[in-house]
Amino acid sequence: MRNQSKFNFEKFVHAELGGDFPVSEPDFNTRSENPDINPHIHDAFEIGYCFEGTGIFIIGNKVFPFKKGDAVVINSQEVHIAKGSPGTLTTWGWLYLDPVRMLADNVGSFGESLKISRYCGSGFKNVVDGGENPQIANCIVEILLENSARKPNYRPMIRALTWRLVLLLERYHEVGHDPTEVEQDYKAVERIVPALKHIGEHYDQDITISELARLCCTSEPNFRKLFYKAMRCAPRPYLMKLRLNAACSMLKNTQDPVLSIAEASGYNNLSNFNRQFKSHFGMSPREYRGK
Repeated sequence: MRNQSKFNFEKFVHAELGGDFPVSEPDFNTRSENPDINPHIHDAFEIGYCFEGTGIFIIGNKVFPFKKGDAVVINSQEVHIAKGSPGTLTTWGWLYLDPVRMLADNVGSFGESLKISRYCGSGFKNVVDGGENPQIANCIVEILLENSARKPNYRPMIRALTWRLVLLLERYHEVGHDPTEVEQDYKAVERIVPALKHIGEHYDQDITISELARLCCTSEPNFRKLFYKAMRCAPRPYLMKLRLNAACSMLKNTQDPVLSIAEASGYNNLSNFNRQFKSHFGMSPREYRGK
């Protein structure tokens, strides 16, 4: 049966870039816990900076906690969506750009640094911890602010900062992965968009595979196949990773008791939460909070 859900997914969401200067207008926004945005892919290199709030970023089959001062880097190959921590608002600045077009005249011997397709895959951490990598996070926020203020010579300044960003990413952020690792089966992604959105908004509740299959208007066995084709992992491990990383964000950014965090992450049993957390991260939730 063809998916007749209300959700739509296009292969790429078009980013408006200037013809002679391929950078979009910056977008500074504040959003609620569950913004009205579907999982999506942009047709440009996307960078962002978190000015306020905490939450999780779901990028492909990866899940990253984020907080104020962190940045994000996403190329045009990974489906993604963000979710704020329960009951909170998040404020971000976003910008799209094409580093290859912008810097092509001055590539010289540094052309390898502009292979933006390498910035993806299981080994690439799209969310940049501002405390661990302040140079990268600060560079991204400088690009956003330069393009917002547009003072004299802002274009050469943005070009210089973009060069700095790609070189810093190459030096410190484990780029160089095979881009074919994350080649999306766009038809499969389109079919499971309702499930991805439902998981992102309701991971703290009981979620069954049969429920997700119904949202996608397909059978449970076919849903499992579609999900694996789209995300390179099964639905249950994907949901577990999302819940555990949501817990990480709350452990680091709130003083809530571990029991409350377990429940807010979708675990009704504290011992089960502690066991899965330690198995995944190699330490208990309390140890993680104290490190």
